[in-house]
Amino acid sequence: MIIEDAMPAEITDLATGYRRLPAGKLANAVTWMEARAPKPALAQPLAMTRIVAPDCVSYRTIFLEIGGPWLWDRVSEMSDAEIADHFADTRQHLYYGYDETGAHVGMVEFFVADRNEIEITYFGLFPTLTGRGFGKRLMAGALDLAWRLNPSRIWLHTSSFDHHSVIGFYNACGFAPFATGFEIVDDPRLKGTLPRNIAPQIPLIEGGVECPHAQHGQGASRLPEKRQITRN
Repeated sequence: MIIEDAMPAEITDLATGYRRLPAGKLANAVTWMEARAPKPALAQPLAMTRIVAPDCVSYRTIFLEIGGPWLWDRVSEMSDAEIADHFADTRQHLYYGYDETGAHVGMVEFFVADRNEIEITYFGLFPTLTGRGFGKRLMAGALDLAWRLNPSRIWLHTSSFDHHSVIGFYNACGFAPFATGFEIVDDPRLKGTLPRNIAPQIPLIEGGVECPHAQHGQGASRLPEKRQITRN
């Protein structure tokens, strides 16, 4: 979460080439996106309920079921007291979305910044419900609530850990990219905040091996002259 749009400094001296990370570190490509006005007729909004003081046990369970496959581990690092303090701040909004049968579909968190901006910090469906049209309906419900607060913009950032279609999804919901960058993090599966077998689509690397194109003493490697892609 990047509170109040505290964007990291722009780096202009990046050399072209590959970089290797130490074992246990992950590189996360980030795209920042924003909406300046509501998108008409996005979808039929889900019923949304604000949770002002979530039960810590159920909140952790919901957060990890939705976010664990994408390496969300914030809640795993928070004590009950820290969760309570977090949501005692009235600028923090947590909503659960429900379908017409009353079934819990997903969650949204957003933060109302002091400078009249809203950051969507967490957004997701339960994994068993993806691909059924609930995503846009959950976002429609969240944006309906957020725009009622008259922000100058609503923004968020995506992650290369997320589903491959996420940027297209946010585009369809009215968000446009305005910056890109990267984040280096400790692998939460190695530091113990998430199970080791979660998110198998993201490689878990505990020990290094020599990279055939690495240049000793330098962070960058030369680009291979040719790449071969095998399609099964």
